[in-house]
Amino acid sequence: MFFNVSPKAVATDNDPQTKQTQSDITQTLIQQSKKIKLNKIIKYMQTRVYKTPYVFRGSSIYGWDCSGLVRYAYNRIGIELPHSADKQGHLGTRVSQPQTGDIVVFAYPHQTHFYHSALYLQNGLVLEANSYFGSTIIQPITNYKNKQIRFIRILNGINQGKTSFTN
Repeated sequence: MFFNVSPKAVATDNDPQTKQTQSDITQTLIQQSKKIKLNKIIKYMQTRVYKTPYVFRGSSIYGWDCSGLVRYAYNRIGIELPHSADKQGHLGTRVSQPQTGDIVVFAYPHQTHFYHSALYLQNGLVLEANSYFGSTIIQPITNYKNKQIRFIRILNGINQGKTSFTN
């Protein structure tokens, strides 16, 4: 059996459309890999509940503050985030349906400055470094009544090759 294929129908490595498709596939695979790694890191971080203390300006398992906890998770997958809840709140893509690993930031009503950040787990729960409890905790997002809450997805930025959000 033979097929008549015109030279225009054969994709080559020099074909811009083929290169774009290959690039899209590569970026999708990278993003999926980073999501899998982030989920594993978050599972590990959940084992640190009541073990890793709240330490102002900390960003390691020996102690972290809220934005340091978020920064730690993303650094482990090669994405550098600022050590500031407010700056984290102005990154990435705002989403209304959060997924595990999305950043959750909190502000007082009618304010644009975010004072706290956490990682979304699932089922309305967040993983956070909490100064009041002095430790890493998991709590329902509903405990933040009367607060402005924003969900931020960072991994979308990988499509543009962005691995640092600190500038």
